[in-house]
Amino acid sequence: MNNRQRKMFRGCLFFLGLFFLFLAGPAWAEDGVREWRPIYDLAMRWINFGIFIYFLVKVAWPPLVNFLSSQKSEIQAKIEGAQKEKDEMLAKVQDAKDSLEKSGPRLEEIKSRIVEQGERRKQEIIDEANEHSRLMMKNARQRIDNQILHARNQMMDELLDMAMEKAMERLPREITEEDNDRLIQAYLSAASAG
Repeated sequence: MNNRQRKMFRGCLFFLGLFFLFLAGPAWAEDGVREWRPIYDLAMRWINFGIFIYFLVKVAWPPLVNFLSSQKSEIQAKIEGAQKEKDEMLAKVQDAKDSLEKSGPRLEEIKSRIVEQGERRKQEIIDEANEHSRLMMKNARQRIDNQILHARNQMMDELLDMAMEKAMERLPREITEEDNDRLIQAYLSAASAG
């Protein structure tokens, strides 16, 4: 038993003794014969109560104190844990507020950078489209020029063919035997010279 428990036990015994002393006073002052049973019953009740208190203090008090101490320790640990969690949460909230305040200008900077990149990309796409359309126009002009040249050559061939046909029709009527002999002589002299 620790010192505190001993003092409590002695205090209880002292008050129990005082209580019996005060109860016995009226019984001793009484005149005549009375039944002793009610006083005996009352005294036994108080003795039983004292024994109950003694056993309560002796047997139940240490486990009760231990239980309450352990509960106190657990509750104190939980309170400290909750306080630590609260402090951590407050620190996180403060960090979040600080980051939010710092992120405002940064978000504006990122936004302006994205808009600038978008404008550059838009201009690049426009330039690429202009270059592509210029190349398409150049290619189309070349194809048109080729088709015109082809059509001109085809037309020249057709004109030449038509001229040859006309010449072949007219030439036999217009060339005489004399012209024919002269042409043959010119051919033969050109062939012998060459």
